[in-house]
Amino acid sequence: MRGVFAIASAIADRQHGRITHKQLLEAGVDRGRIERWLVDGRLRRIHQGVYAAGHAAASVAADYMAAVLAGGDGAVLSHRAAAHKLGLLRGPPPPPEITVPTLAHRRRPGIVIHRVAALHPREVWITDNIAITTIPRTLLDIAPGMAPTELTRACHEAWVRYRTTPAQVEACIARNPRKQGIRKLRTALGGDVLLSDLERAFLRLLRRHGLPSPRTNIDHHGDKVDCHWPEYDLTIELVSFRYHHSRRAFETDVARRRRSNHVAYSYGDIVERPAATIADLRPRLL
Repeated sequence: MRGVFAIASAIADRQHGRITHKQLLEAGVDRGRIERWLVDGRLRRIHQGVYAAGHAAASVAADYMAAVLAGGDGAVLSHRAAAHKLGLLRGPPPPPEITVPTLAHRRRPGIVIHRVAALHPREVWITDNIAITTIPRTLLDIAPGMAPTELTRACHEAWVRYRTTPAQVEACIARNPRKQGIRKLRTALGGDVLLSDLERAFLRLLRRHGLPSPRTNIDHHGDKVDCHWPEYDLTIELVSFRYHHSRRAFETDVARRRRSNHVAYSYGDIVERPAATIADLRPRLL
């Protein structure tokens, strides 16, 4: 008995502490033993046919894993749940959301289920041992229900975290031309997004002194840039203090970048020395 439970536990360990009825049977655990394990607490039913093994702790990854397992063969984490898991959306985790083949007619309380004829192999991958839609497919799935600013931020995160390009998203759109939200997604891919208080402070400084506003956080020659003025061919980086071990090292790095024609401003430049920053910037925008 101990050996069989060890086998089952090893399977569950690879799946965030979750295991299916089918996997238990394939591991040599008969139905009677499954029922006894449910009684003595070695197993806990999460969904129909899906269990938590032993004392596996609850987690968002475990909840999402259980939902995918409950969906059966071909099920993948998708939509807002996938976007949250991939770091494209902020805030509390959404409920489990999966996409399954149309032949899977199961309903599962607590799980949002989307049915499709098929998912292209290029639109599915494995991350953290969970089957999940790829970044382009996830963006396409969430587009219809997202506010434009939220979708633009998700597109920005896709670039920053995974270097997902508009061309990759367009390839996914070409495979799914009837999906809703395509126009909105294309707009978001080229949209501007403000990500930090420092960027907002910089734009306020520009407005106070009558200087033109830049485009923000856009793709420029293959790189995401903080601020760009196409008409002046000027790019400025707003450098964060968090990645430097001291304030002095941070300010020194900003000054070094500026001397090397890599225009960069810090919090101190924008908030503490705004007059000097405007004096430096104004000739560049004339």
